[in-house]
Amino acid sequence: MSTGSRQHGRASTNASCDAGKVEMRGQPTEYLLLDPEIMKRLPNILVCDVGPDFPIEVASQVGGRAYALLTAATSHVSQRTLRIADAISRHWLRRNGSPYLSEIEVLAKGARRPGIYYLNTSYEWGCTTAARASADGKSALLQRTLDWEVSGIGRYVVAARIANPLGTWISFTWPAFTGVIQAVAPGRFAAAINQPTLPRRLGVEALDRLITRATIWNSKNLQPAHLLRRVFETAPDFEAALDMLQSTPITTPVIFTLAGLRPEQTATIERLPEAHITLKDAFAVNEWRATLPAVRHHKAFENESRLAAIRTASAACEPDFEWVRWPILNADTRLALMANAATGEILARGYEHGAPATRTLTLHEHNPS
Repeated sequence: MSTGSRQHGRASTNASCDAGKVEMRGQPTEYLLLDPEIMKRLPNILVCDVGPDFPIEVASQVGGRAYALLTAATSHVSQRTLRIADAISRHWLRRNGSPYLSEIEVLAKGARRPGIYYLNTSYEWGCTTAARASADGKSALLQRTLDWEVSGIGRYVVAARIANPLGTWISFTWPAFTGVIQAVAPGRFAAAINQPTLPRRLGVEALDRLITRATIWNSKNLQPAHLLRRVFETAPDFEAALDMLQSTPITTPVIFTLAGLRPEQTATIERLPEAHITLKDAFAVNEWRATLPAVRHHKAFENESRLAAIRTASAACEPDFEWVRWPILNADTRLALMANAATGEILARGYEHGAPATRTLTLHEHNPS
Protein backbone atom coordinates (compact mmCIF):
# COMPACT_ATOMS: atom_id res chain seq x y z
CA MET A 1 0.00 0.00 0.00
CA SER A 2 1.19 3.49 -0.78
CA THR A 3 1.54 6.18 1.83
CA GLY A 4 2.03 8.96 -0.73
CA SER A 5 -1.53 10.27 -0.46
CA ARG A 6 -3.74 12.34 1.75
CA GLN A 7 -7.20 11.40 3.01
CA HIS A 8 -9.37 14.36 3.92
CA GLY A 9 -11.94 14.09 6.68
CA ARG A 10 -13.43 17.47 5.92
CA ALA A 11 -16.64 17.36 3.91
CA SER A 12 -17.16 21.10 3.58
CA THR A 13 -15.97 24.27 5.25
CA ASN A 14 -19.48 25.08 6.44
CA ALA A 15 -21.25 21.72 6.47
CA SER A 16 -20.86 20.68 10.09
CA CYS A 17 -24.47 21.39 11.06
CA ASP A 18 -26.24 22.09 7.77
CA ALA A 19 -29.34 20.07 6.94
CA GLY A 20 -30.07 19.21 3.32
CA LYS A 21 -32.27 17.17 1.08
CA VAL A 22 -31.42 14.87 -1.80
CA GLU A 23 -34.06 13.18 -3.94
CA MET A 24 -33.07 9.57 -4.41
CA ARG A 25 -34.63 8.05 -7.53
CA GLY A 26 -37.63 10.33 -7.07
CA GLN A 27 -38.00 9.79 -3.32
CA PRO A 28 -36.90 12.72 -1.10
CA THR A 29 -34.43 11.62 1.56
CA GLU A 30 -33.52 13.91 4.47
CA TYR A 31 -29.93 13.71 5.58
CA LEU A 32 -27.43 15.63 7.67
CA LEU A 33 -24.33 16.77 5.82
CA LEU A 34 -21.42 15.06 7.50
CA ASP A 35 -19.30 17.15 9.81
CA PRO A 36 -15.50 16.76 9.91
CA GLU A 37 -15.56 14.42 12.93
CA ILE A 38 -17.92 12.01 11.19
CA MET A 39 -15.85 12.17 8.00
CA LYS A 40 -12.74 11.23 9.97
CA ARG A 41 -14.40 7.97 11.02
CA LEU A 42 -15.05 6.90 7.42
CA PRO A 43 -12.60 4.44 5.82
CA ASN A 44 -9.80 5.58 3.53
CA ILE A 45 -9.64 4.71 -0.14
CA LEU A 46 -6.82 2.19 -0.39
CA VAL A 47 -3.95 3.11 -2.70
CA CYS A 48 -2.21 0.01 -4.07
CA ASP A 49 1.12 0.25 -5.86
CA VAL A 50 1.00 -2.53 -8.45
CA GLY A 51 2.39 -3.70 -11.78
CA PRO A 52 0.83 -4.53 -15.17
CA ASP A 53 -1.19 -7.47 -13.75
CA PHE A 54 -2.86 -5.07 -11.34
CA PRO A 55 -6.20 -6.91 -10.89
CA ILE A 56 -4.38 -9.91 -9.39
CA GLU A 57 -2.01 -7.76 -7.31
CA VAL A 58 -4.82 -5.58 -5.94
CA ALA A 59 -6.84 -8.67 -4.97
CA SER A 60 -3.84 -10.05 -3.08
CA GLN A 61 -3.21 -6.74 -1.27
CA VAL A 62 -6.73 -6.06 0.00
CA GLY A 63 -7.24 -9.38 1.79
CA GLY A 64 -10.84 -10.10 2.71
CA ARG A 65 -12.12 -7.28 0.52
CA ALA A 66 -10.85 -8.99 -2.65
CA TYR A 67 -14.22 -10.34 -3.75
CA ALA A 68 -16.58 -7.78 -2.19
CA LEU A 69 -17.70 -6.61 -5.64
CA LEU A 70 -18.40 -10.18 -6.77
CA THR A 71 -20.46 -10.85 -3.64
CA ALA A 72 -22.44 -7.62 -3.92
CA ALA A 73 -23.07 -7.93 -7.66
CA THR A 74 -24.11 -11.58 -7.72
CA SER A 75 -25.68 -12.24 -4.30
CA HIS A 76 -29.17 -12.36 -5.87
CA VAL A 77 -28.15 -14.92 -8.52
CA SER A 78 -28.15 -18.68 -7.92
CA GLN A 79 -24.86 -20.59 -8.02
CA ARG A 80 -26.18 -22.74 -10.87
CA THR A 81 -27.03 -19.69 -12.96
CA LEU A 82 -23.63 -18.16 -12.28
CA ARG A 83 -21.85 -21.37 -13.34
CA ILE A 84 -23.75 -21.31 -16.65
CA ALA A 85 -23.00 -17.60 -17.13
CA ASP A 86 -19.34 -18.23 -16.30
CA ALA A 87 -19.07 -21.03 -18.85
CA ILE A 88 -20.56 -18.86 -21.60
CA SER A 89 -18.40 -15.89 -20.62
CA ARG A 90 -15.20 -17.93 -20.50
CA HIS A 91 -15.92 -19.47 -23.90
CA TRP A 92 -16.54 -16.01 -25.38
CA LEU A 93 -13.35 -14.55 -23.86
CA ARG A 94 -11.31 -17.48 -25.17
CA ARG A 95 -12.89 -17.37 -28.65
CA ASN A 96 -12.16 -13.64 -28.89
CA GLY A 97 -8.56 -14.04 -27.72
CA SER A 98 -9.04 -11.69 -24.78
CA PRO A 99 -5.65 -10.31 -23.68
CA TYR A 100 -6.82 -10.44 -20.07
CA LEU A 101 -8.24 -14.00 -19.93
CA SER A 102 -5.26 -15.37 -17.98
CA GLU A 103 -5.83 -12.76 -15.25
CA ILE A 104 -9.52 -13.61 -15.06
CA GLU A 105 -8.65 -17.31 -14.74
CA VAL A 106 -6.35 -16.59 -11.77
CA LEU A 107 -9.02 -14.42 -10.11
CA ALA A 108 -11.70 -17.08 -10.70
CA LYS A 109 -9.53 -19.72 -9.05
CA GLY A 110 -8.94 -17.47 -6.06
CA ALA A 111 -12.63 -16.65 -5.65
CA ARG A 112 -13.59 -20.28 -5.02
CA ARG A 113 -17.11 -19.46 -6.18
CA PRO A 114 -18.65 -18.81 -9.59
CA GLY A 115 -19.23 -15.39 -11.10
CA ILE A 116 -15.80 -13.91 -11.93
CA TYR A 117 -15.97 -14.62 -15.67
CA TYR A 118 -19.47 -13.17 -15.89
CA LEU A 119 -18.54 -10.14 -13.75
CA ASN A 120 -15.71 -9.32 -16.14
CA THR A 121 -17.99 -9.36 -19.18
CA SER A 122 -20.76 -7.32 -17.54
CA TYR A 123 -21.35 -3.71 -18.41
CA GLU A 124 -24.17 -2.02 -16.51
CA TRP A 125 -23.35 1.48 -15.21
CA GLY A 126 -24.95 4.88 -15.19
CA CYS A 127 -22.59 7.84 -15.01
CA THR A 128 -22.18 11.60 -15.32
CA THR A 129 -18.90 12.84 -16.86
CA ALA A 130 -17.30 16.05 -18.11
CA ALA A 131 -13.97 16.95 -19.69
CA ARG A 132 -13.48 20.71 -19.54
CA ALA A 133 -10.90 23.43 -19.03
CA SER A 134 -9.61 23.63 -15.47
CA ALA A 135 -10.66 26.56 -13.28
CA ASP A 136 -7.48 28.50 -14.12
CA GLY A 137 -7.86 27.77 -17.85
CA LYS A 138 -4.37 26.27 -18.12
CA SER A 139 -5.17 22.56 -18.45
CA ALA A 140 -7.96 20.01 -18.89
CA LEU A 141 -10.00 18.46 -16.07
CA LEU A 142 -12.01 15.22 -15.93
CA GLN A 143 -15.04 15.26 -13.61
CA ARG A 144 -16.89 12.04 -13.06
CA THR A 145 -19.47 10.24 -10.94
CA LEU A 146 -20.08 6.51 -11.33
CA ASP A 147 -23.56 5.15 -10.60
CA TRP A 148 -23.96 1.40 -10.14
CA GLU A 149 -27.00 -0.45 -8.79
CA VAL A 150 -24.79 -2.58 -6.54
CA SER A 151 -25.09 -1.49 -2.93
CA GLY A 152 -22.15 -1.63 -0.56
CA ILE A 153 -19.26 -1.15 -3.01
CA GLY A 154 -18.73 2.58 -2.56
CA ARG A 155 -16.63 1.97 0.54
CA TYR A 156 -14.48 -0.61 -1.27
CA VAL A 157 -13.21 1.46 -4.20
CA VAL A 158 -9.45 1.15 -4.68
CA ALA A 159 -6.92 3.46 -6.33
CA ALA A 160 -4.58 1.14 -8.24
CA ARG A 161 -1.33 2.99 -9.00
CA ILE A 162 -0.01 0.98 -11.94
CA ALA A 163 3.63 0.94 -13.08
CA ASN A 164 4.03 1.35 -16.83
CA PRO A 165 6.92 2.18 -19.21
CA LEU A 166 4.98 5.26 -20.38
CA GLY A 167 4.53 6.45 -16.80
CA THR A 168 2.51 5.40 -13.79
CA TRP A 169 -1.27 5.61 -14.16
CA ILE A 170 -4.09 5.28 -11.63
CA SER A 171 -7.29 3.30 -12.10
CA PHE A 172 -10.19 3.76 -9.68
CA THR A 173 -11.55 0.27 -9.58
CA TRP A 174 -12.64 -2.71 -7.50
CA PRO A 175 -10.67 -5.88 -6.75
CA ALA A 176 -11.26 -8.76 -9.20
CA PHE A 177 -12.35 -6.44 -12.02
CA THR A 178 -10.00 -6.49 -15.03
CA GLY A 179 -11.43 -3.63 -17.06
CA VAL A 180 -10.95 0.11 -16.65
CA ILE A 181 -13.96 2.38 -16.12
CA GLN A 182 -12.18 5.57 -15.08
CA ALA A 183 -8.47 6.35 -14.76
CA VAL A 184 -5.83 9.05 -15.08
CA ALA A 185 -2.31 8.90 -16.54
CA PRO A 186 -0.38 11.95 -15.30
CA GLY A 187 1.44 13.61 -18.17
CA ARG A 188 -0.83 11.91 -20.75
CA PHE A 189 -4.61 12.00 -20.25
CA ALA A 190 -7.60 11.01 -18.12
CA ALA A 191 -10.67 9.12 -19.36
CA ALA A 192 -13.91 7.45 -18.32
CA ILE A 193 -16.73 5.27 -19.68
CA ASN A 194 -20.46 6.00 -19.73
CA GLN A 195 -23.00 3.38 -20.77
CA PRO A 196 -25.79 4.35 -23.18
CA THR A 197 -29.19 2.97 -22.31
CA LEU A 198 -30.50 -0.27 -23.78
CA PRO A 199 -32.09 -0.41 -27.24
CA ARG A 200 -35.86 -0.63 -26.84
CA ARG A 201 -36.59 -3.71 -28.95
CA LEU A 202 -39.42 -5.40 -27.02
CA GLY A 203 -40.05 -2.61 -24.52
CA VAL A 204 -39.44 -4.78 -21.44
CA GLU A 205 -36.07 -3.94 -19.93
CA ALA A 206 -35.23 -7.47 -18.76
CA LEU A 207 -35.97 -8.94 -22.21
CA ASP A 208 -34.15 -6.13 -24.00
CA ARG A 209 -31.14 -6.79 -21.78
CA LEU A 210 -31.10 -10.45 -22.86
CA ILE A 211 -31.27 -9.46 -26.53
CA THR A 212 -28.40 -7.01 -26.05
CA ARG A 213 -26.37 -9.69 -24.27
CA ALA A 214 -26.91 -12.09 -27.18
CA THR A 215 -25.62 -9.41 -29.54
CA ILE A 216 -22.47 -9.10 -27.44
CA TRP A 217 -21.89 -12.88 -27.51
CA ASN A 218 -21.96 -12.76 -31.31
CA SER A 219 -19.28 -10.09 -31.45
CA LYS A 220 -15.58 -10.88 -31.81
CA ASN A 221 -14.43 -7.39 -30.82
CA LEU A 222 -12.90 -6.03 -27.62
CA GLN A 223 -15.03 -4.99 -24.66
CA PRO A 224 -15.12 -1.21 -24.04
CA ALA A 225 -13.68 -1.56 -20.52
CA HIS A 226 -10.80 -3.66 -21.87
CA LEU A 227 -10.23 -1.20 -24.71
CA LEU A 228 -9.93 1.66 -22.21
CA ARG A 229 -7.42 -0.40 -20.22
CA ARG A 230 -5.38 -1.03 -23.38
CA VAL A 231 -5.44 2.71 -24.12
CA PHE A 232 -3.94 3.52 -20.72
CA GLU A 233 -1.36 0.77 -21.14
CA THR A 234 -0.20 1.76 -24.62
CA ALA A 235 -1.23 5.27 -25.74
CA PRO A 236 1.58 7.83 -25.24
CA ASP A 237 -0.57 10.94 -25.47
CA PHE A 238 -4.04 12.44 -25.98
CA GLU A 239 -3.95 12.14 -29.78
CA ALA A 240 -3.05 8.43 -29.71
CA ALA A 241 -5.70 7.73 -27.05
CA LEU A 242 -8.34 9.58 -29.09
CA ASP A 243 -7.48 7.59 -32.21
CA MET A 244 -7.71 4.25 -30.38
CA LEU A 245 -11.02 5.14 -28.74
CA GLN A 246 -12.47 6.27 -32.07
CA SER A 247 -11.25 3.46 -34.32
CA THR A 248 -10.85 0.20 -32.36
CA PRO A 249 -13.81 -2.16 -33.02
CA ILE A 250 -15.76 -2.90 -29.82
CA THR A 251 -18.48 -5.31 -28.72
CA THR A 252 -21.16 -2.87 -27.69
CA PRO A 253 -22.10 0.82 -27.86
CA VAL A 254 -20.33 3.04 -25.35
CA ILE A 255 -19.55 6.67 -24.58
CA PHE A 256 -15.91 7.57 -23.82
CA THR A 257 -14.87 10.93 -22.37
CA LEU A 258 -11.23 11.98 -22.70
CA ALA A 259 -9.27 14.88 -21.17
CA GLY A 260 -5.69 15.61 -22.23
CA LEU A 261 -3.17 18.11 -20.89
CA ARG A 262 -4.19 21.35 -22.58
CA PRO A 263 -7.60 23.01 -22.03
CA GLU A 264 -8.65 22.41 -25.64
CA GLN A 265 -7.86 18.67 -25.42
CA THR A 266 -11.33 17.42 -24.47
CA ALA A 267 -13.61 14.98 -26.28
CA THR A 268 -16.66 12.82 -25.84
CA ILE A 269 -16.64 9.88 -28.24
CA GLU A 270 -20.00 8.23 -28.91
CA ARG A 271 -19.17 4.74 -30.15
CA LEU A 272 -21.06 2.09 -32.02
CA PRO A 273 -19.15 -1.17 -32.58
CA GLU A 274 -17.46 0.08 -35.75
CA ALA A 275 -18.41 3.76 -36.00
CA HIS A 276 -18.02 6.93 -33.94
CA ILE A 277 -19.06 10.55 -33.50
CA THR A 278 -16.67 12.80 -31.53
CA LEU A 279 -17.90 15.89 -29.69
CA LYS A 280 -15.58 18.67 -28.52
CA ASP A 281 -18.38 19.72 -26.15
CA ALA A 282 -17.32 16.97 -23.78
CA PHE A 283 -20.23 16.25 -21.46
CA ALA A 284 -21.74 12.77 -21.16
CA VAL A 285 -24.57 11.08 -19.31
CA ASN A 286 -26.43 7.95 -20.51
CA GLU A 287 -28.33 8.89 -23.64
CA TRP A 288 -26.88 9.68 -27.05
CA ARG A 289 -26.34 13.35 -27.82
CA ALA A 290 -25.30 13.07 -31.50
CA THR A 291 -25.66 9.42 -32.51
CA LEU A 292 -28.93 8.43 -34.15
CA PRO A 293 -29.52 4.78 -33.14
CA ALA A 294 -31.40 2.39 -35.39
CA VAL A 295 -34.05 1.78 -32.71
CA ARG A 296 -35.35 3.76 -29.77
CA HIS A 297 -33.64 3.40 -26.40
CA HIS A 298 -34.88 3.15 -22.83
CA LYS A 299 -34.89 6.44 -20.96
CA ALA A 300 -32.00 7.08 -18.59
CA PHE A 301 -32.50 8.28 -15.03
CA GLU A 302 -32.75 12.10 -14.92
CA ASN A 303 -30.62 12.27 -18.07
CA GLU A 304 -31.32 15.87 -19.09
CA SER A 305 -31.19 17.12 -15.49
CA ARG A 306 -27.79 15.49 -14.92
CA LEU A 307 -26.47 16.85 -18.20
CA ALA A 308 -27.56 20.38 -17.28
CA ALA A 309 -26.09 20.03 -13.80
CA ILE A 310 -22.65 18.86 -14.95
CA ARG A 311 -22.51 21.60 -17.60
CA THR A 312 -22.84 24.25 -14.90
CA ALA A 313 -20.74 22.49 -12.24
CA SER A 314 -17.68 24.23 -10.83
CA ALA A 315 -14.32 23.21 -12.32
CA ALA A 316 -12.50 24.01 -9.07
CA CYS A 317 -10.53 20.98 -7.90
CA GLU A 318 -11.63 21.15 -4.25
CA PRO A 319 -11.90 18.21 -1.80
CA ASP A 320 -15.44 19.10 -0.68
CA PHE A 321 -16.91 17.90 -4.03
CA GLU A 322 -19.42 20.74 -3.90
CA TRP A 323 -20.66 19.90 -7.42
CA VAL A 324 -21.71 16.36 -6.39
CA ARG A 325 -25.33 17.05 -5.55
CA TRP A 326 -28.77 16.02 -6.80
CA PRO A 327 -29.29 14.79 -9.49
CA ILE A 328 -25.61 14.02 -10.17
CA LEU A 329 -25.62 12.55 -6.67
CA ASN A 330 -28.29 9.88 -6.22
CA ALA A 331 -28.91 6.62 -4.40
CA ASP A 332 -26.79 4.63 -6.88
CA THR A 333 -23.72 6.92 -6.84
CA ARG A 334 -20.63 4.93 -5.82
CA LEU A 335 -17.69 7.19 -6.78
CA ALA A 336 -16.87 10.83 -7.47
CA LEU A 337 -13.61 11.72 -9.19
CA MET A 338 -11.74 14.83 -10.33
CA ALA A 339 -8.50 14.32 -12.25
CA ASN A 340 -6.07 16.73 -13.90
CA ALA A 341 -3.50 14.85 -15.99
CA ALA A 342 -1.38 17.98 -16.52
CA THR A 343 -0.91 18.83 -12.83
CA GLY A 344 -1.19 15.28 -11.46
CA GLU A 345 -3.89 16.39 -9.00
CA ILE A 346 -6.53 13.73 -8.32
CA LEU A 347 -9.46 13.76 -5.88
CA ALA A 348 -11.74 10.78 -5.23
CA ARG A 349 -14.47 9.80 -2.78
CA GLY A 350 -16.68 6.72 -2.41
CA TYR A 351 -20.45 7.07 -1.89
CA GLU A 352 -23.36 4.99 -0.59
CA HIS A 353 -27.04 5.95 -0.22
CA GLY A 354 -26.40 9.51 -1.34
CA ALA A 355 -23.71 10.25 1.25
CA PRO A 356 -19.92 9.85 1.50
CA ALA A 357 -18.79 6.29 2.26
CA THR A 358 -15.06 7.09 2.36
CA ARG A 359 -12.85 9.99 3.23
CA THR A 360 -11.69 12.14 0.34
CA LEU A 361 -8.50 10.85 -1.25
CA THR A 362 -6.08 13.49 -2.60
CA LEU A 363 -3.18 12.45 -4.79
CA HIS A 364 -0.48 14.72 -6.20
CA GLU A 365 1.15 12.52 -8.83
CA HIS A 366 4.40 13.20 -10.64
CA ASN A 367 3.98 14.35 -14.23
CA PRO A 368 6.76 12.56 -16.17
CA SER A 369 6.50 15.01 -19.07
